[in-house]
Amino acid sequence: MKYLLFICITLLSLAVMAQERDSSKTDFEVRFNSYASSGKDLPFWFTSNQNGAFISENGYYQLLRLGFAHAQSENLTKKWDFTYGTTMIAGVGNQADLQLNQYWFGARYKWLKIKIGARNDSIRFAGLSHTNGNMMWSGNARPLPGITFSTNGYVPLFSKLKWLTFRGLYEENFLVDQRDMTNAMLHHKYLFAKATITNWSFSFGLDHWVYWGGTSRYHGSTPGFEYYPRYVLGLRGGKNSSASDIANKAGNSIGMYALEVEKNFRGNILTFYWNHPFEDQSGLELANFPDGLWGLNFKGKKRSAFVSDIVYEFMTTLDQSGSTHLVPTSVPGVNTGRGRDNYFALGVGVSDWFYSSGHVFHNKMMGTPLFIPVIGEDGLSKGFDNTRIQMHHFGIGGTLVERLTWRSMLTWSRSYGTYEKSYPEPLSEFSCLGECRYQFIDLPLSLNLGVAGDAGERFQKKVGGYVGMSWKF
Repeated sequence: MKYLLFICITLLSLAVMAQERDSSKTDFEVRFNSYASSGKDLPFWFTSNQNGAFISENGYYQLLRLGFAHAQSENLTKKWDFTYGTTMIAGVGNQADLQLNQYWFGARYKWLKIKIGARNDSIRFAGLSHTNGNMMWSGNARPLPGITFSTNGYVPLFSKLKWLTFRGLYEENFLVDQRDMTNAMLHHKYLFAKATITNWSFSFGLDHWVYWGGTSRYHGSTPGFEYYPRYVLGLRGGKNSSASDIANKAGNSIGMYALEVEKNFRGNILTFYWNHPFEDQSGLELANFPDGLWGLNFKGKKRSAFVSDIVYEFMTTLDQSGSTHLVPTSVPGVNTGRGRDNYFALGVGVSDWFYSSGHVFHNKMMGTPLFIPVIGEDGLSKGFDNTRIQMHHFGIGGTLVERLTWRSMLTWSRSYGTYEKSYPEPLSEFSCLGECRYQFIDLPLSLNLGVAGDAGERFQKKVGGYVGMSWKF
């Protein structure tokens, strides 16, 4: 708690200093939503991709958000620029919760950016994607606190090759939540290249995450900063590492390949995107193909049209490089099979004990929300009992009449459990959401209304609704 207080005081001080140097607009927002459900908890699409705002399962929930954000200037000719903000969330269901969800200070010098604190990513594809276009970081959990260095979007590095640009990020995040591995760190980096030719653009890159350091509740401490180069570079562990890290890689690495192809049709934009996850070498070598997220987004030129945005996504995680992993053969010392990748459960063998909470933060999956962690009797995540899922997702949105917008999402999924423990029969599930938002013309006030429901064998059958308001000034 003392570290959180220190961060808040530091950010507030930096914000005051930055205000004297930057005249960009600061937006304040108050949002309140009241939810109700016919079941014991709220429908899937009410609580998913909400940046970890909901902390309890209950048939009713009151949610209040208060915050401000000082945005960077749109004038990119300025050498220096600053951003800062914070968001507080108060929730009441079967228990009360108060959380500091966002708190950040950022600075930009030319094309280089630095951020300190925790901030949500920008919403992509009109909020219609089930993962925000990234199956490893969807906005389902709270933003991670850390230190981030990145480019200011895509930047040209070669003066004679304006059509070729690059985007990169390097950050260290602090896992400050309650989990089986305390005081652990989460390293994250990515690098993408983008080629733009007339009305086409192609981008491709590698996104890499590494869990490292910390103290296991079961096996004691793991090597920390002294092995930092091994974690970052994906090298094998040293003599003080676990047997699994020595045989494979230091820490616990996960990642994905990401591809986007965009075509501009006279202002209408069509985007194809593909995420391919990997847990180990077999995934890097595409042995788990076709696993991943496949998406298509249409963004209409006329933003006030009845239908201005459409998203279709297909996700499968069934292959996982096969059903066998290191099975002994008739030849002594020779094993076969590199499968059972068990995505987001963070490794096999000894390292399961180290980072057994999985790819979660505050008990919420950080990637696709269809991966739901198992919560133990101690209230901590124990990873996932369902990592083999196939999904179809459809989202559509637009404008009904002037100042009244709408969106709808439909998701069908089938769950198979894991290779280690498959479900006796696959569980099918259908989840839907419909929302409307009215923006007053003379007031900085909007009213929101939504309905959602679940039907199938994975979740309890239920319907729910919410009403809310947002005041932005």
